[in-house]
Amino acid sequence: MNRFATTVVLGAGLLVAAGVATAQPMGVPMGRWWERPKVAEQLGLTQEQTQKLEAITLNEARTMVDLKGAVQKAEIDLRAAADVEPFQPEKVRDAFRVMQQARERLETQRFEMLLKVRGVLSADQWHKLRELVREMGAMRGREGGEDRGPRRRPN
Repeated sequence: MNRFATTVVLGAGLLVAAGVATAQPMGVPMGRWWERPKVAEQLGLTQEQTQKLEAITLNEARTMVDLKGAVQKAEIDLRAAADVEPFQPEKVRDAFRVMQQARERLETQRFEMLLKVRGVLSADQWHKLRELVREMGAMRGREGGEDRGPRRRPN
């Protein structure tokens, strides 16, 4: 397989991956947003809620690391399959499917964790959090299609 074809195959895979990775399900930020004093204050988080959010994160951490590792391994396998001569498209497709499945498992786990986080917040806190996210996006000029620079990929 020539360099151009390899680049096209991997580029397509990475575009799919980037779309999944940058998605913010249900309009809330990824990461440990409750540790930001301003956010915690605006939401009125209690110490008990903060402890529950920490516990959720800790309980999910090992699983998330394993799932991220599976995605990275699948990406390596995809690159390797695309570079093998003679080129075997079906093996590349199989490797791509494995990568997609690994990403789906990771995103599903992130979503399940988000549901647990939602269960810790009151309805009012949930709506305030989503509004804060919209405000932060507007301040960065990212709403309305305007983009003022690179975005950091969520963990």
